[in-house]
Amino acid sequence: MTIDLTEKYFKKDPKLGFYTVGDRIHYIKSQALIEATQTNQFPHWNFNNDIFGMLDWATEPADDIRELYRQRAQQLRDRYDWIRVEASGGGDSTTAIFSFLLNGIHLDEVVFRYPSKGEKDVTDNPHDTRPENTLSEFRFAAKPLLQWIEKNYPKTKITIHDYSEFILDCDFDDTWVLKGKDYFQIAHVFKHDPIGMNEHRKLADTGREICVLYGIDKPKMCIKDNKWYLYFLDLQANHSNPVTEGYTNISIEYFYWTADLPAIPQKQAHIIRNWFMRHENQHLQYLLRWPNSSISNRTTYEQIVKPLIYPDYDPQTFQTAKPTNSFYNEMDHWFAVNFSESDAYKKQLAGQQLLVDMIDSKYFNYELGRPVGFVGFLSPFYCIGDATPAKERMIKVKIQDRFE
Repeated sequence: MTIDLTEKYFKKDPKLGFYTVGDRIHYIKSQALIEATQTNQFPHWNFNNDIFGMLDWATEPADDIRELYRQRAQQLRDRYDWIRVEASGGGDSTTAIFSFLLNGIHLDEVVFRYPSKGEKDVTDNPHDTRPENTLSEFRFAAKPLLQWIEKNYPKTKITIHDYSEFILDCDFDDTWVLKGKDYFQIAHVFKHDPIGMNEHRKLADTGREICVLYGIDKPKMCIKDNKWYLYFLDLQANHSNPVTEGYTNISIEYFYWTADLPAIPQKQAHIIRNWFMRHENQHLQYLLRWPNSSISNRTTYEQIVKPLIYPDYDPQTFQTAKPTNSFYNEMDHWFAVNFSESDAYKKQLAGQQLLVDMIDSKYFNYELGRPVGFVGFLSPFYCIGDATPAKERMIKVKIQDRFE
């Protein structure tokens, strides 16, 4: 029997994506995969397909990218009484913050979530960009940003949330895992609980319309059949955990991946395509050839596109690489290093095993024979335009032409 926690814990918001299994709709991926296992029906993911499917993706919007970001910030400001940005210090969330503050649009709160009880022996190395060193992003990326906001925009509230104390002190069983959408570490579920802090719950009790804003995400791009495509992946869209526990006045919003202003991903896609289509950059198109599941290619691609689509973000800002899976996530290396003997860590393993026991093995990714997370689901591919065929690039310039 499906353990359905959707009604009790989660706000149903189709803008964040949903799954269909037969004629049933699920907003939580684990619920969809459990039912798919029981009914032998393959699930399908819908991420605003109706709106994105009607867009003329091949036409580049005329507005400058900074102007589109300003429009998005104002759109959210007009809609909500309180806007809280979930900050990491990286380009996505920092650019979202800049889009408010640099345009004179008030931003109510910026929150950075940091597990201070777990920082022993796993932080403060500015030369280590492995994902295991993620906690160093606080000192070298987020902290300077927060200090800048505090000095120049004192009306914006700065909150630092130590979620490690919640993990270690709370009483929960292995069903905690069913509160996650695609990242199944206890740290992720507690970290992204929008009412996990007492002051955030008290704010929700006032009845004000609250926006919890994430910098999701850079465009997913690929080249296949000699055409450029943009697509969406549920792993990124499932980053947040809309655990609202009945509060109808809390909404999760994604700054970039939004059907409320689709010109943003549309413009970003054209900026990226235009750069890769330049003669001197065409040799890097291999980074986007489909199919491509290379972590190193993704890391290189993101380093290239950040200064293109985030013009006010300093690309020299410290940032670690992205994690490779969602069970044994390197970003939570601190938890395994410092608390592997704790009850909380044992419950993390029990929760992950609960998913393995309830869901067909075909829905898992594997590394060295062990499951490490769910397989990804894709949106339709949206065509941006033609690509230069690789063979044509190879024969276009003869060696002797370069030296005569």
